[in-house]
Amino acid sequence: METELEEACESEDFERAERVSESLAAAEKAKEAALTSLREAEAECDSVDLRMQEVLESQVAAEEEGVLLLQQFAKDASENADIIMKDAEELSSKEMEEWLSKMECLEMKKMELDLESHLIDEARSGLSNSIDQLTEIDRKEKELLQQKRNSLLKDLENLLELVRLKEAEIAKNNSHIQEVDRRIVNVVSEFHVSHPKINVKYDELQSSLSELSSQSEVLTKKKKEVDDFLCLAEENRLKLSEIASMAAGEARACEELVGLRKALASSILKSRDDKLRLAKTEEKISEEIQLLRQEVSAARASLQELSSSRASIQQEITSSNQRLSFVDQRIPDLEAEKKVAATARNFKEAGRISAESKALSLERETIQARVEEASSELDKMEEEIQNTIEKLHEKEVLVLSKEREAAMSRCERLRLVAASSMVEREAALELGDIEEAESLFAEAKAADSEASELLQTFNLEGEKFEKVSKHLVSMAVITSLAGKQLAEKAISIQPSLSS
Repeated sequence: METELEEACESEDFERAERVSESLAAAEKAKEAALTSLREAEAECDSVDLRMQEVLESQVAAEEEGVLLLQQFAKDASENADIIMKDAEELSSKEMEEWLSKMECLEMKKMELDLESHLIDEARSGLSNSIDQLTEIDRKEKELLQQKRNSLLKDLENLLELVRLKEAEIAKNNSHIQEVDRRIVNVVSEFHVSHPKINVKYDELQSSLSELSSQSEVLTKKKKEVDDFLCLAEENRLKLSEIASMAAGEARACEELVGLRKALASSILKSRDDKLRLAKTEEKISEEIQLLRQEVSAARASLQELSSSRASIQQEITSSNQRLSFVDQRIPDLEAEKKVAATARNFKEAGRISAESKALSLERETIQARVEEASSELDKMEEEIQNTIEKLHEKEVLVLSKEREAAMSRCERLRLVAASSMVEREAALELGDIEEAESLFAEAKAADSEASELLQTFNLEGEKFEKVSKHLVSMAVITSLAGKQLAEKAISIQPSLSS
């Protein structure tokens, strides 16, 4: 239609040019409406992609926060385990010191009581031995005296003459025996008074020893409680350490998952950013093309007006030249007629003819001035038309260049759209959504077809395009998979991630 319009303008078939221009304007409006609908659909898709990206970013942020919380929890658990063990050890140490102090006091007291008991036992034994020892001499003396008495009695029997002497000795001996018996009785009575006191003291010692035994049992039980507390604290420490280790492992696993998600998302996000960049570039170029086309339309309208004005001026010049030709032919005729009238002395007719000739001469000068002015204006208009044609040609060349740039951007974006659609199709197939997979396949096929058409239409086969990444993964897959499945997917897409 552009070519047809140019041909119509060149052939000055302005009616045909008007029809073609109207058809071209209608086609441009339809194309703009279609492009607007397409941009709205792409904007909606970009909005959905942006929401998916926000969901992925929120998921990654939540997982990163979870990693930080798990790491903090592991750190707190480990520190708490150490603190619990440290507090338990300090408390146990304090309790053990107190227990040892009490045990030392108890042992000292027990040793003192044992010593005192030993001393009392020795005192009791010594008391019994002392009675025997103290009375042994007197008993022996008593036995000797009794033997002596018996001997004396025998002597008394044998020696009657010595009765009086022996009786005195016997009386004296009896007196000694009574004195000895009295001393024995005094000693025994003294020991009988001390013996109950010793027994009371011994009973008190036994009671104290029994109390010490009870205290020793209490301290032993206390030591067992301290040991049990230490064991429980050690168990709690081990459990907390185990939980801390599990939390740290879980944090590492989450951190690895976050790294995998970021690594997998980087390519699809780059592809999305590239699509947005190319779409903005294409939109910007389209706006420039639209402005250029408006300038082209304005230039064509101006060219049409100039062509119409040029035709009018040319027609006016032609008409004026015809009139000049008539005047140039008529003036010699009038001169001849004037001479004839003057010869015939028809001065009135000669005057009329002379006036008509002068009028035609004046008209000739006026027409000639007007023709010269019109010719000058026609030259200027021809120059303006030529300038307009040159500008129009420049604008059209610039439009073609911009269209080629837009086609390159659109072709590259369509290749990215096709790759993304195929990735989304694979995700839909994995999720069992056959209808969505078919729709995405049709979209990818349409994008590839349009890209190929653009390549052929604008002869872009020799142009260099950025390589489309082969490591694209659907955001739905990235957000839905976790753990081992995500790792397997990452390794299958990017073997370099296996490390």
